[in-house]
Amino acid sequence: MIQIRWQLGRYIRHGWRWFILIQLICLLGVAMAGSLALSERLNDRAEEVVVATDSFLNRGIDALTTLGHELAPGACDATAEFRLTEAAIHSDVFDHFAYLSNEGGYCRSATNPLYPVQVGQLISTHPGPLWLSFDDSTLTPYQLFVLEQAPGRYLIGVAKSSHLLDRLVTPRDRNFIRRLQIQVDQRLFYTRDNLTQVPWLSLQTSLAQGKVRVQMMALLFSGDHWRRWLTYSLPLSLALGVLLPVLMIRRRSHQGVLVDDLTMALRRGEIGPVFQPIVHGGNGRVKGFEMMARWTHPTLGMITPDTFIPMMEQHGLLDRLLLSLADQARGKLPSTAYLSINLSGEQLTQGLRDPLSFLLEICHRLGIGPDRLMVEITERHALDYDCPQLQETLAILRHAGFKLAFDDFGTGHNGIACLRTFSPDVIKIDKSYVHTVSGEAIQKPVLDAIIQLARKMKVEVIAEGVETDAQRLFLLERGVTSMQGYLFGRPTHWHDSCPQPQPAIA
Repeated sequence: MIQIRWQLGRYIRHGWRWFILIQLICLLGVAMAGSLALSERLNDRAEEVVVATDSFLNRGIDALTTLGHELAPGACDATAEFRLTEAAIHSDVFDHFAYLSNEGGYCRSATNPLYPVQVGQLISTHPGPLWLSFDDSTLTPYQLFVLEQAPGRYLIGVAKSSHLLDRLVTPRDRNFIRRLQIQVDQRLFYTRDNLTQVPWLSLQTSLAQGKVRVQMMALLFSGDHWRRWLTYSLPLSLALGVLLPVLMIRRRSHQGVLVDDLTMALRRGEIGPVFQPIVHGGNGRVKGFEMMARWTHPTLGMITPDTFIPMMEQHGLLDRLLLSLADQARGKLPSTAYLSINLSGEQLTQGLRDPLSFLLEICHRLGIGPDRLMVEITERHALDYDCPQLQETLAILRHAGFKLAFDDFGTGHNGIACLRTFSPDVIKIDKSYVHTVSGEAIQKPVLDAIIQLARKMKVEVIAEGVETDAQRLFLLERGVTSMQGYLFGRPTHWHDSCPQPQPAIA
């Protein structure tokens, strides 16, 4: 439970900034997508209004033409008024009809509010045979159609604007479309405006098809629209805000360890040195010690080097680690033993600092000379030993008195070609070869070839991972005397005095 709380706290500590950033990005994305959806919705509505208006016009003209054929020419009497009233009741376009002629005068359907003077004013505006008008001067705005049947004979249709609005805009879109204007043949046919002024954040569109032109305006922040968007986007945004930081933290970590955890551990002194003896396999005399790093986390306990060393190498923290370990090991090495440290190939080839000066600083902090420090070259990536700069660096280090060793020989990129290019002082045979001694798959030809090659090139051999007496005797028979492994001692912390391991020798 403590580890779970620690991991949770670590994710919160490293991920809250990502969480906020993701929420802002999602909010921006929702705002852009929602605005595009609103704009597309407004354009769709404009197209629908154009089509509906054109249909309304055609149906209105057809209704007037049909009714004109049913009326007696020039007759404006009770029969004509009854027919106009009856037609208005059954019409799905107009609410009222009227008839104006030079012979019969003016007659209209029941409850028709239109006066002849209004018709006359409209007819005088431009030549016919069709006149369209919009009137919002009364409590009930309306559209006026005037169709000339013959010279001096006019049939009039009156449609309430509220009925027209029902045909053009759905109730759901009325709150969305705050301003609507329709023109037919460049004359105002309908207008609706719910705004006192043009807002800063608004959407506008204009569409013209044939003789109909529509202009619309909608508010960018339409409440019902954004409520629907947030209903779906908010849970997704929160899920992404939690999941993506976790994935990004895992991506930037190695087995759950972040570079921030490492720098904090170095600052607190949680990473300290342990030492494993390198002994003479015949008599058990300690020849030297290999210094390794161990991380004792206050919450997670002991963390293995395989967890944090690759992350340190990736972020260039190995130099800082070695300097910290050297400070902690100062003055603890026996005068009769040497110290072996691991140095990655990248630490030898990087151009940020001089390898010789760095190793001399290590010696200064340890309180020993270069002749008592062996540098084990470890490789996670292949090194170009044919590179003149690398060869020059290795030659300078050897000339300064440092011993050079190839670590884990036979398993990584260090091989026979490397030995031919640059002959080290020591090769360390990987424990995987030593462990086969006690098994059925003894790789005698390979192991013997490595030992014979080292002897021929006068390179010292150290066998790693010796855990049984049978392995020790097998190596002694082949002339390998320098050994390292649990048989002689495990990596341990150094206290006031250097422990002298007691090897189990039969």
